[in-house]
Amino acid sequence: MRAADDFPDYLAARWAPLVRVAVLLGWSRALAERIVAAALGSCRRDWRELSDTGDLDGEVLATLAATTAQARRHGLGPDGPEDPADPTDDGAVDHHVATYAALDALPDRERTRLVVAAVLGRGRTDHAALLDDVRRVAAAVRVGPAPGPEELPTRLVPRRTGRLVVVGVAVVGLLVAATYALGVVRPDGTGGPDDPDGRGVQRLAPVEVEEAPNPVPVSWWADGVLHLAAVSLRVPGVVDLAEVHDGAVVTDDDGRVVRVREDGERALLGRHVGGSGLAADEGTTIAWIEPDGTVVVHDLFTDRDVDRRRLDIVDLATVRVVSLDGGAVHLTSSYGDVRWAPGDTSTTVAQPPVLVDRASGATLSRVGPGTVRVEQPFFSVGFTRPGDGGSISPDGSVVVTTTADDRSAYGTVRAYDTRSGERLPTGLGPDDVALALEPGRPDLVTYVVAPPATSGRLELRSCRLRTGRCRSHLALPASDGVPVLAAR
Repeated sequence: MRAADDFPDYLAARWAPLVRVAVLLGWSRALAERIVAAALGSCRRDWRELSDTGDLDGEVLATLAATTAQARRHGLGPDGPEDPADPTDDGAVDHHVATYAALDALPDRERTRLVVAAVLGRGRTDHAALLDDVRRVAAAVRVGPAPGPEELPTRLVPRRTGRLVVVGVAVVGLLVAATYALGVVRPDGTGGPDDPDGRGVQRLAPVEVEEAPNPVPVSWWADGVLHLAAVSLRVPGVVDLAEVHDGAVVTDDDGRVVRVREDGERALLGRHVGGSGLAADEGTTIAWIEPDGTVVVHDLFTDRDVDRRRLDIVDLATVRVVSLDGGAVHLTSSYGDVRWAPGDTSTTVAQPPVLVDRASGATLSRVGPGTVRVEQPFFSVGFTRPGDGGSISPDGSVVVTTTADDRSAYGTVRAYDTRSGERLPTGLGPDDVALALEPGRPDLVTYVVAPPATSGRLELRSCRLRTGRCRSHLALPASDGVPVLAAR
């Protein structure tokens, strides 16, 4: 097993190659360094678990793919190509231009496979004739020194100007506070360039907060209490729950969409169609559908709607918000699957409805009775497996499929590596009944389980899919109802 304190060695060894991979995929060196830093900072949080998977480079590449996808969603590029290292060397310049032209002519999947094979020596490519050219261009990329482990950010955050900022968790609150102090965002939630009609959030009465570390690796709600990482809050009637950077967004049984901060402050963001769910993107934006068919995408840093669009191509009785991914909201209803990108005046509709889930570009779709298909574009992998439902992890690296039976809507649970189709252990026994589940990263799934014993209690359990090792966190009275697990 790789020790957790081996991360500095990995950072020093892989920093330059990973930056070169990003540069050859079309990003400028400056932005490539920021993207790689954020990806490695994210991996550092789960370093021991990632090391236990036996494919550390694969896990890091999957996180890098998710981070570059996030940068694309925010319209940040790719912003390359990078200029030649020596603009006075005509031969080198001609080779540089010709190689980038060859890369630009490739589909994204093939380009990624070629670059990873050339720079990291990983995997195969159908364009072996270009390997030496790509290696030569990569070797000429001048990469700055690796940052220290403590300097790595944990995520990418877009400024409203479209430029990119990398921030750590501790800095987020300071940035938001500074924004209010400068008057860029009005605390009353009205007016502003993104709110021309004066539509703002309505402040609600704060709720009771108690310091209480959460033993479960995701936020969750049960019996009137919302459990975040370090606090518990009295929040009644939660139906759906999404984890965001400073707390959670919930829908409740009064039909409201409510933002709940860690300090107990609350704001009414809008109304929702019952049972349609929520979708979050990196904890910074949230999407839902209102009772009149209006899809809303809301920026949680500015408390402003990014865009709103009323759709008459969804059946409100069956609509579900699947995800906020790839710069677009993905919905499904009996009328078909819908893709709408904020700012666009048109939508894409596919019939019949087959979409089950989407995350970091990976998709899970129904393709026949009791059969689903997984597509993982970054690794050019697709496979068909048993199931009628399921969920993909936020980084797109694992998928959990479900086949309903007379025990629960989740029924038989199976798990797979999206990059290979390999089946993974779920951590559930043959008599365990899953009543809820939520995949996390890198391969962690949290379950609500009804154990085989008739104890009248439900178990909150988390399992590592690559090892099958599980931890039982809590046992709760079944009479309190099934806990709601946060989407991430």
